[in-house]
Amino acid sequence: MSAVSTDPTLTPEKRARLVEFFGSLPDATAARLFAALEHDRVRGGKGLPHDALIADLRRQLAAHDAAFPARPMTAQRLFFKPFEDFFIARRTGRKRRARIARASIGPVWAVLTQDPAASGAARAIAALDAAIAAGSANVAAFEAQMLAEAAIGAGRAIAHANEDAAFRADLAERLGGEEGLEDFIEIARLLPAAPHLRAVQSAFRKPVATLTEEELFDLRRLYGRARAESPEAAPYLLLALMGRMEAPWRALSAYYHLAGARDEALAGAGEDAAVILETLFEDLESGARGLERRAVDDFDAGEASMRLNAFAELAEGIAGEAYRAADKVALNRVEACRDVAADCLARFAEQSLAAMRKAMPVRHAGGSSRLMGLRPDYARALTPRVAAAAREASAFLAETESFAARLGRPKTAASIVRDAGEEARRYAGDLVLEIRAAEGEDRAAARRMMEHALAVAAALAPRDEIDLLRERANAAAVTA
Repeated sequence: MSAVSTDPTLTPEKRARLVEFFGSLPDATAARLFAALEHDRVRGGKGLPHDALIADLRRQLAAHDAAFPARPMTAQRLFFKPFEDFFIARRTGRKRRARIARASIGPVWAVLTQDPAASGAARAIAALDAAIAAGSANVAAFEAQMLAEAAIGAGRAIAHANEDAAFRADLAERLGGEEGLEDFIEIARLLPAAPHLRAVQSAFRKPVATLTEEELFDLRRLYGRARAESPEAAPYLLLALMGRMEAPWRALSAYYHLAGARDEALAGAGEDAAVILETLFEDLESGARGLERRAVDDFDAGEASMRLNAFAELAEGIAGEAYRAADKVALNRVEACRDVAADCLARFAEQSLAAMRKAMPVRHAGGSSRLMGLRPDYARALTPRVAAAAREASAFLAETESFAARLGRPKTAASIVRDAGEEARRYAGDLVLEIRAAEGEDRAAARRMMEHALAVAAALAPRDEIDLLRERANAAAVTA
């Protein structure tokens, strides 16, 4: 039997799923996942293609900086700067408020610079670029003119699309589809609030760890001003703040602060601020649905682990803030989502055990065998993928107790993990007998299978027990 590769690889299908997963994450969440993967790689973590995953995440995070560097300044970068906290690398599913795909940037800009309805915007854009190139001291005035003209031009194009189905279809095609058109409409809606969004960016520099009492009152002032001038767009200031937080759930302190405001000028602010809570729950519920989809697909331990980690972290964050605010309704919603995730965890554990069994082949013992019943079939070749999947599955099962605790469901899959450990140890023990009974190439094949079996069992059994099994196998190999 050939040696088994230990290097985890990404199939095209798996890479596509992971790119979709990473792309749907807000930058703050993607950055936290990036740090966790780097830490796991440094610690020698197994079962994940760290280099490939880190490279994908680095490209996603770098795309933000590449689109909006500090220098050189251009009209395009100035135009999109107010909305940078809303950009995501890739949209999955329906359009969501304040989630704008970066793929929409180019098409939106093309419409503003080329569509006849936005001719005024095109002239203002050209004037701004010229002012920047000339080192003008009035760049801010040119920028304000560009935003105003863009709002007029976008408004005209959208109004035309609402009245003319053929024009709407053409506009959607130029914007990359209906989702691109929806992004264009959202940007147009936000243009009047662009100065307020820039004010939030100036007041809250990324990454914001927590909000102090002083910062909460700064936000209150900025939000109140935006609400008076652009009430429809004012909630977006709160979503922009959430995008600037090191951990998005930390923005819940702003929600609870505004919801409890007694200032007459902020009457009803709690309804606007609830957008923070609802957005977080949309993310949490989306994470739960993603787990459900993965639980019925072919099992992938590394992907399941990443999704569970992201879900558990978000659930813990929301629950912690809700607990401090004595928000029982939010706590109950978190628990409902955790129920779904716990069911998925149990399914992942079952799939892990199945993956392990697939890599521990057996056959019925012959009448002259020293073993009775089923015996390890060391003559059956294992593909590298099957062997790697078994090791990843056992490593996932070793994490299951931690996941279950983080989900507040400590007994989830406990019996499956126990059964997996017992089966792995029993299989390795039976292989000791096979090594002793076999000769020649059969003994060599049994020893190779033993190394694989110990690699699978290592995550689920104490180190001294694995060492003892290896010593027994070595001793059996020299038996005459």
